Amino acid sequence: MPSSDKLTTRDMTQLGILLAAAIALRLAESTVAYLLPLPGAHLGLANTVTIIVLYLYGTHRAALFLTARVILTGLLFTGLFSPGFNIGLGGATLSFLTMAVAVTHNWFSSIGVGVCGAFFHNCGQILVAMVLMRTTSLLSYLPILIAIGIPTGIFTGLLAGVFLKRSPSYRKEGNFHE
Repeated sequence: MPSSDKLTTRDMTQLGILLAAAIALRLAESTVAYLLPLPGAHLGLANTVTIIVLYLYGTHRAALFLTARVILTGLLFTGLFSPGFNIGLGGATLSFLTMAVAVTHNWFSSIGVGVCGAFFHNCGQILVAMVLMRTTSLLSYLPILIAIGIPTGIFTGLLAGVFLKRSPSYRKEGNFHE
């Protein structure tokens, strides 16, 4: 993570490219949605980029990054403040909070952070859906989402780890250990 609180032009450019990549990955995911034909289930490839931003830029900048990602994704895919947007926002918020704590305290590798993010994203989605639909019966769907979320979390964390391993700025900060 950069040592200075000042956001350089290079940082803004890099974050913009990463934001575009996250949105493109979400678009690609939506075009192959038939691979996981369950409501609320997707690969979470955009979360790979969020994990990368967490490690490279820290929690504050990653929170801003995720906010931009969620708003832009909402505008492009679900519509702002629609039920689908709110459910996704609940998942993204709970997921981010737990991933940020895990990264800050260095509790897990990027794979563990990916699993943590996927697990809590599913929990957040179900919690918001239960509030919106005023029913607890949706809890029965949570084990299915978690069963799908664990392997996808492993995959997104693994991808983020591969990227970080090859990132000169991550290595320079002394975060990478072979």
